[in-house]
Amino acid sequence: MPGKIRFDSDEMEMEDSLDSVTVEKKKHKKHKKEKKSKNEEKPKKKKQAAEEEQPDDECDPPTPKKKKKNRETSNGESGKKERPQETNGSISNGTPLMKSPQASEESNAESDIEKEKEIIPELTPEQKEGAFSNFRISKETINLLKGRGVTYLFDIQSRTFNSVYDGKDVVAQARTGTGKTFSFAIPLIEKLQSDPVERKKGRSPKVLVLTPTRELAIQVSRDFKDVTRKLSVACFYGGTAYNGQFDSMRNGIDVLVGTPGRIKDHLQNNKLDLSKVRHVVLDEVDQMLDMGFAEQVEEILGASYKKDSEDNPQTLLFSATCPHWVYDVAKKYMRPKYEQVDLIGKKTQKAATTVEHLAVSCHWSQRAAVIGDVVRVYSGSHGRTIVFCETKKEANELAMNASIKQDTQCLHGDIPQKQREVTLKGFRNGSFEVLVATNVAARGLDIPEVDLVVQCSPPKDVESYIHRSGRTGRAGRPGVCICFFQRREEEQLRFVEQRAGITFRRVGVPTATDIIKASSKDAVRFLDSVPATAIEYFRVAAEKLVEERGGVEALAAALAHISGATAIEQRSLLNSDAGYVTMTCTCSVEMHNIGYAWKALKEQLGEEVDQKVQRMNFLKGKTGVCFDVPADCVKEYQEKWSDSRRWQLSVAAELPEREAVMREGGSSFGRKPFGGGRGGGRGFNRNDRFNNNHRGQKRSFGRAFNY
Repeated sequence: MPGKIRFDSDEMEMEDSLDSVTVEKKKHKKHKKEKKSKNEEKPKKKKQAAEEEQPDDECDPPTPKKKKKNRETSNGESGKKERPQETNGSISNGTPLMKSPQASEESNAESDIEKEKEIIPELTPEQKEGAFSNFRISKETINLLKGRGVTYLFDIQSRTFNSVYDGKDVVAQARTGTGKTFSFAIPLIEKLQSDPVERKKGRSPKVLVLTPTRELAIQVSRDFKDVTRKLSVACFYGGTAYNGQFDSMRNGIDVLVGTPGRIKDHLQNNKLDLSKVRHVVLDEVDQMLDMGFAEQVEEILGASYKKDSEDNPQTLLFSATCPHWVYDVAKKYMRPKYEQVDLIGKKTQKAATTVEHLAVSCHWSQRAAVIGDVVRVYSGSHGRTIVFCETKKEANELAMNASIKQDTQCLHGDIPQKQREVTLKGFRNGSFEVLVATNVAARGLDIPEVDLVVQCSPPKDVESYIHRSGRTGRAGRPGVCICFFQRREEEQLRFVEQRAGITFRRVGVPTATDIIKASSKDAVRFLDSVPATAIEYFRVAAEKLVEERGGVEALAAALAHISGATAIEQRSLLNSDAGYVTMTCTCSVEMHNIGYAWKALKEQLGEEVDQKVQRMNFLKGKTGVCFDVPADCVKEYQEKWSDSRRWQLSVAAELPEREAVMREGGSSFGRKPFGGGRGGGRGFNRNDRFNNNHRGQKRSFGRAFNY
């Protein structure tokens, strides 16, 4: 018994020891498996990384033996001893090396740089020449210029920078919108800021800039302030209180911009000291001397200039147009050796090259309605338009005319200065779309993104047209300038073409199709601006409307209502008369007289057509005629007419190019033809049988339409 019991206990002890051994073995096996799995994960991860960074065709997949070697080299130093020699990015046996993560990142960075080089467009010659690094401009000023969107100096700026900075007298002429203000502002600011002289309180100005209008003075002072934080810039002009200007003089001024009238007032009252002025700028010098400011300018400059003195201030003259008499006046103040920079020349185009110049024939009684259509088509409800008038009365009447549907404000000399500033600010901010103005806004004003300029009539002097059209197409942006004219102003229009070096493209008034297309685009833009929360309130009504009328018809009606184009009046392309449509009748052969066309029209449309057709004239090359018919007759004529091999009738989509411009004398030739084409086909208007030049003389048929 005792032995048995001992055996049992020994057996139990043996079993316990065996159990412990098996447990230890299991733990050891488990540990080995975990260690093995960990060691195997490293080369797997390494392999995955290598496969991701190395294309499949660069190296073959390694054999199991190489895997083992890789594990050894990754864990111990043996890998360093067994590592083969590297030559030119490959192993000595010719096998390409696996790229390391760092090398792959460098290669990716290099490829990104190469891609960026491909994407970045090549700089233009003007951009290379105007690079900031080419000029003596501080980093602070460069940052301020970039804040204004200026990344390089324009042509006029780069051509004048060194001369202005070095203190030379300069006469500069360049097209409007090319950045003439910065041409003198940037170098003068850099010159003053580099001067170590302490700026004391109450100091006198070192720079004097004179401008012809208040609006231009405000803009020039703003341009100075935008590119300096160290200098004090003041702007003096009439129509404002004196107290603020007195405060500026007490605090000290570095750059003074102003109009001649207010500057002269301060001089006469001994409030302003100009004896220390070192730089004088006359901006838009031709207008300033031409507007009756010549005496005031001479009186102002007399406070700074001394006769035949070499110590006189530097004189800078800038304008888009510089007549010869301007140079004669300038010689009084400029040194004998002054530099002239002319980017226009005598034979080149003086107006901005980015502006498209159009001309529309329109009687003065139809002008307001046509301007409303022109603004709608060429500028839209989201663009900016400036309409120039010759008189203040005309500007007031046009701004109040209900035919111009867009929001309109007026700007001219009789409006108080404070209101003028508010109006210009609102126009810049987009508070309204159309600004009707006299020449107050014609010179120098930099209003961003003006899409359209309208001139109600050809101006009497070409310089005015150049400056007016220059309000659009600024800083390289495209723009459109449309000049309205009547037949008696045709010669003046040609004079502007010749002197300004431009060619007007004669266009008709916007057609109903043009207006509808433009109105549709504007309506779609309005839809895009509607917030999603507001749409939900109208969803039920919209669904009901679609069920009753159909989706397309309901949406079309909504777009028409939004655009305001519910009632569009047809107009003649030839003279803008309301209620008429311009048609063309082309011929396969050249016509020797216009009676041939009358005969063809009467054969198909009937004898009464001569009572409907007006303003008939030859097309260019005499291969047809164009004429106006009442809008309610167009459909009838199209149904009656049948095109033949010789004659084709159609509605003109744009102003036809005519053989000769008709003369306006109350009614144009071709209306109600005398004799109706019978008996030789006389085609002149009964009302035009006698005219001012040839009173009492009947014209032969061939001469009636071509002079």
